[in-house]
Amino acid sequence: MKQLSRLRLVATAVAVAALTAFAPGVAHADAPANDDFDAATEITALPATTTVDTTGATKAPDDPGICNYQSYSTVWVRYTASADGLVKLTSQSTRYTFYAVFTGTRGALTPVPGGCTTPGEREKTFSVKAGTTYHLAVAEHYSGYTGPVSLTMTPVRAAVNDDRAAATPVTVPSRVEGDLTRATPEPGEAPPSCDAAATQSLWYSYRATRTQWVNVSAYYNAISVHRAGDLSEVDCFASGGNSNGAVFATTAGETYLIRVARAADDADPFWMDVQAAAPLKPYTAVSYYEPSVFDDLPFELGSGDPHGRVLTSGVIDFGDGTSKNFVAYEQIRHRYARDGVYTVTVSGSTNDGRTGTGTSTVTIDTHDVSVAPLTVPSSVRAGQTKPIKVSVANARQTENVRVTLYRVNETGGYDEEIGQAVQRVAASPTGKVDFPFAYTYTAKDAALGKVTFRAVAALENWNLREAKPDDNEARATTASVRAAATATALTD
Repeated sequence: MKQLSRLRLVATAVAVAALTAFAPGVAHADAPANDDFDAATEITALPATTTVDTTGATKAPDDPGICNYQSYSTVWVRYTASADGLVKLTSQSTRYTFYAVFTGTRGALTPVPGGCTTPGEREKTFSVKAGTTYHLAVAEHYSGYTGPVSLTMTPVRAAVNDDRAAATPVTVPSRVEGDLTRATPEPGEAPPSCDAAATQSLWYSYRATRTQWVNVSAYYNAISVHRAGDLSEVDCFASGGNSNGAVFATTAGETYLIRVARAADDADPFWMDVQAAAPLKPYTAVSYYEPSVFDDLPFELGSGDPHGRVLTSGVIDFGDGTSKNFVAYEQIRHRYARDGVYTVTVSGSTNDGRTGTGTSTVTIDTHDVSVAPLTVPSSVRAGQTKPIKVSVANARQTENVRVTLYRVNETGGYDEEIGQAVQRVAASPTGKVDFPFAYTYTAKDAALGKVTFRAVAALENWNLREAKPDDNEARATTASVRAAATATALTD
């Protein structure tokens, strides 16, 4: 009983030690002083530079997720803002250090927009509010890379054009540089209608000297354009992976406000281009090999717009006396009644109001031959050689046609080729050209009691497309094949 009691005491001590080692607020003996959230290094005034060391740091069970990256250890720094503004945080580390800024209390921390870095990223700027405490978690992405990290926190001024009232004037054409990390969400400012997350913005103004179409682009960033008088939005382009930007019509003498915006976590320096919008060059394309009068052709419509806008409405003239109105993304199909070269005209407009017209051509060239029912004997004896006639019709264009005659293998496997013939088949609305063949019936045919023939017609010029290949084959059966009357073959 005494031995059992000692074992229980030892187990209890081990459990208590384990709980103590992993309890929030308790650091390991060899861990840095600010390893735990509650023991964060305090920064009292800015600018400030401090060095933290992640060597021996641990990760507490209630540490928050940091920037969606895996972290093996964290140390903490704390700062309470004395005024509203922007703080730029820079680090000096050659390893895989990254960090995130939080507000709130232990176990209930909230990430600060714009206060999150990727491993190895050196600089980030975020907004602060007077009286709010900000908690900086410095983390290591790989457990084998730890050491000193120099951190500098510096107050920075917002960009001059951070507020709409101080919009920077621009002209057409021009290129201007901006930095959304020095932008703040303006109180009461609604985000762009096309990008609700783009709350960090800078403003520019353009006073039109003449009536024209203007394009404004800032790669990856949201662009919204507003009339200065009533702030009504005239165009909006969401942030993303291209530089198409906003397009709007200007009236001479009117002033327009241009907003460049992005979500705080994605804010970066940028270049903005202001230029005359390119004209539309609508086009149509038929992605179809050698179209024929039997094809319902798909017409692909494009705006030809360098700014990436699609045609929202318009009309397509097929060049054969018919036309069709269309709307954006509508599937357009058309069948021509006759061969020929047709000029197709597309007139359309984009959602910004620009219009344009473009032309292209489509060539209809129909090649179509067909095989009539085969002429074969109905009853024969083995050993007899009989004529088989294949008739080919051609109502389109004079063609060189190759006909191949096969004996169908009724028991499976490949059909047996009997022969081939090539003739020139003139175009005729009703005429046919006969291809004569002959076949000697065999004892094998007699054993089966019948034999089926298959004729296939093909254009000799393989570069030409056969418009209706489904009627290029015909079959016929000699329904009765009897054994030979004598050993000598007969020819009728």
